[in-house]
Amino acid sequence: MTTLQPTAPPAVPRPPLSSRRLIAPASVGLLGFLATFAFSWVPSVWFDESATISATARSWPQLVQMLGGIDAVHGVYYAGMHVWFDLVGYSPATLRLPSAAATGFAAALLLLLMRQFGSERLALLSAVLFLLLPRVTWMGGEGRSYAVQVVLAIALTLVLVGAWRRGGASRRTQLVWWTAYAALATLAVWTFLYLALVILAHAVTVALTARRDPRSAGRFAAAAAVAGLASLPLLRLAGAQSAQVAWIDPLNPDTLHGVIVAQWFYRNNTFAIAGWILIVAGAALLLRRGGRGREPGLAAVVLPWLVVPTAGLLVASVLVDPLYSARYVTFSAPAAAVLMAVAATSVRRWWMAAAIVALCAALTVPSYVAQRAPTAKQSTAWNQVAEIVATQRASDAPGTAEAVIWGPLRKHRAATSRVIEYSYPAAFTGLVDVKLAKTGAANGTLWETAYPLEQVTDRLDGTSVAWLITSDKQDWRPSVTEKLAALGFRAEREWNVSTTNIVRYVR
Repeated sequence: MTTLQPTAPPAVPRPPLSSRRLIAPASVGLLGFLATFAFSWVPSVWFDESATISATARSWPQLVQMLGGIDAVHGVYYAGMHVWFDLVGYSPATLRLPSAAATGFAAALLLLLMRQFGSERLALLSAVLFLLLPRVTWMGGEGRSYAVQVVLAIALTLVLVGAWRRGGASRRTQLVWWTAYAALATLAVWTFLYLALVILAHAVTVALTARRDPRSAGRFAAAAAVAGLASLPLLRLAGAQSAQVAWIDPLNPDTLHGVIVAQWFYRNNTFAIAGWILIVAGAALLLRRGGRGREPGLAAVVLPWLVVPTAGLLVASVLVDPLYSARYVTFSAPAAAVLMAVAATSVRRWWMAAAIVALCAALTVPSYVAQRAPTAKQSTAWNQVAEIVATQRASDAPGTAEAVIWGPLRKHRAATSRVIEYSYPAAFTGLVDVKLAKTGAANGTLWETAYPLEQVTDRLDGTSVAWLITSDKQDWRPSVTEKLAALGFRAEREWNVSTTNIVRYVR
C-alpha cells in the first residue's frame, strides 16, 4: 500500500528586479522626495535643528570630542551631515534636503518590502499612505535623523525577510544574508539607539515563526547577538549621557495623546481617527488570515513593528526612566501605513480604495500646510530675527562697529539665543559677541559658555551699536537697558518676533 506524504506548497517564483519593476518604486520615491522637500525651507530653523548645525560646524576632532560627552546617540547622523555640509555648504534648505531624500527612499523601500507579501496594489497603497502620514510629511522637512531612521527600519525588515526566505539556500548565501542583517542592525543602533526596538520587534516576529524554521531562528539570534555586542560601547556612552533626555516627562495623561495622535498623525486629530479605524481593521484582517508556510507572514512582521517599540518605551518609562517621546518612534510609521493599506485593499471595488486614499490625502493637507508655515517649528521665527538684523545693519554707515548680547532662549535653558547665529550666520558676521566665554566647539559641548554682562562691558568699547536678542519670557530688556545706559547707549528701536525680543541700542 502506498502512502501519500504531504508536500510543501510550491514556492512562488519571485521575478528579478527588471527595469519595468523599478518604475513604481522610483516614481513613489521621487514623489516622496518632491512632496516633502517642497517649501521645507520656509519654516525657521528651530532648537533641535540648531543642535545638528552646532555639531557639524566644527572640525572632526572637535566633533569626536563632543560625542564623548554628549549626543553620542546621534554621532553617525552628525558625521553624515558633516560630510554633506563639506560638499554642499550649509543653508536651511541643504539642512533638510537629506531628510526629504531619505523619505522618498523610505517610500520606495516600503513598496519593495510589501511586494514580498502581497499584490502590487497593496505595495503601492502602502507606500502612498506612508507618504500621507502627517508624521512622515513632518520628518521629511526636519534637519534631524528621523527619516534616516525610517529608512534603516524598513531596510532591516527587508533584509530579515530576505534572509529568512533563503533558509533553504546554500550555507554561503545564508551567511551573506545574516551577516548583512547583523551589519545593518549595528549601523541602525549606532545611528539611533531606539532602533534596537526594531530588532526586538523582529525577535517577536521570529518567535512567532520559529517552530516552522528553527534553523533560521537560530541564525537570527546569532546576528542579533553580534549587533548587540557591537553596540555595547554606544550603550555605555548613552548611559553616561542619559541626562540629555531629562527633558522627557514621566508618563501622564498627555502620553495617551502622544500614542494615539502624535506618533503618526502629528497634530491632526481628524486624520488620527480615520487612520486608527483603518489600522485596527487592517490588523483584524491580518490576524484572521493567519500565517502559512515556513516564512514570517505579514501579520508577524507588521504587528510587532507597530506595537513593540511603543510598548517597550512605555514599559521602560515606568520601570527605568522616562524615555517615551512620540517622535522617537517615527520609525514605526511604515507599519501603520501598511495596516491602513491592508484595510484599503480589502474593499471590493477599486474606486472604494481610491476614495480611502483620497480621503487620507484630503485629511493630511492641513497638516502639510501648517508644517510649512514660517513659524511651524515650536513657534520659532529665527529667520525673521536674522532678517531684521541684516536689514538694519545694511542701512548703517560702512565701518560701523556693532556688538550683540545674546540672552536666554525660551524653553531651552542649556543654550542661549546665540543659536540664531548658528542657524543664520550671515546676518551676524562681524558682530562682537559681548558675553561669549568659550564656544561649544572649544568646550567640547553643543553650546557655548558666557560671562555675566557686567564683567565684559569693556568689549563694547569702540562700538556704536549694540543688539540685544532675548526670550520674551526671560526678558532681559530692563536689566540690559540699565547697564548699557551707564555706557552711553540708548534703546533706539524694539521688535517682538514670535517668542523673541530684539532691541537695537545706539550711542
